[in-house]
This record gives sequence, structure tokens and C-alpha cells, in this order.
Amino acid sequence: MSKVKQLFSAISSVASRFSESVYGLPAQKQIVEARKLIAFSLLGHNYLIPLNEVSEILELPESTKLPRVKSWVTGLANVRGRLLPIIDLAAFLGGSLTSAVRDRRVLVLDINNVYVGVAVDAVQGIKSLPMNQHKPTPSQCPMASFTDGVFVEGEQSLTLFCARKLIEDDQFMSVAI
Repeated sequence: MSKVKQLFSAISSVASRFSESVYGLPAQKQIVEARKLIAFSLLGHNYLIPLNEVSEILELPESTKLPRVKSWVTGLANVRGRLLPIIDLAAFLGGSLTSAVRDRRVLVLDINNVYVGVAVDAVQGIKSLPMNQHKPTPSQCPMASFTDGVFVEGEQSLTLFCARKLIEDDQFMSVAI
């Protein structure tokens, strides 16, 4: 046997002994794209909004009532030197906020040069959900025309709110009486 074949045989023997003694490596997980979402509640339903659509989340700020605007416009707040119109999203949809005032939050949206705050009942926090849990099925919730499918998490179904659809709605943008 040539020296090359002897060397190859020795290396193969060592490799097979090592492979027998290895207890198994962890299984490689399939990487699934996830989406960062903010969970909030409104009108007794739970919703999600993409994190990148929300500039910030505020406690309900003091606001100045505006004359000759629709009833769902709560007022105008000064947030760090910038005027922020506050919209009661529940009232816009024909309902009313049901949570205690201390639990209510304002989701600040800054989309397509529209800077507006929408008041919601509560914010539960940030979730990271895999995209394979998103279903483009229509929702039967009060905000159905402003949604973009649902995320199924266990037995719970969370509706994906699309702020762009809200901003593009003519009725939402027409606040004057």
C-alpha cells in the first residue's frame, strides 16, 4: 500500500471513531421571517399594527378642543413642540372607548406626511410573530375596512390593522363640519 493510501486510511479510521463518539448536534432550525408588531385593543377586539407604522406611543395627552370639527376629533395636543391632532378611533368607528382613562394610549402615526394620534383602549406591548402565521383572510371586526388579514397565534386570532388604509380614507381625512 502506498503511503498516500495508508495516510487516507488512517484519517478515515480516526474520522469514523470521532463520528461514533459524537452525541448529536442540535437540529438546525428553519429560519422564518418574523414581523415586529404592536398589540392594542379597541372596541373589545385585539389588533396588531406594524411597529414601523407607529412613531411613538403616548399616554392620553391634554388637548385643546377645536371648534367646527367632527365629534371624534378629541383635540390638538402639543407634543414636543409639534401639534398633534388626537382622533378617538372608537368614536370614528361609531363606538366609544371602554377602558379607564389611565389605560388609554395614543398611537402616533406619521404616514404620507400625515401626523396624527389615534386613541385606543390599551396597548399590550410588542410582539414578534412569524410571517407564516399571517393569513390574508378578511376580518369581521369593526375596523374591517382598515385591516390587512389576521395573525393566528395559538387559538387566538389577532387582526392586522393597516394605518395606511385609515390615512387614505376620505371620511377620516374630512374632519371639518
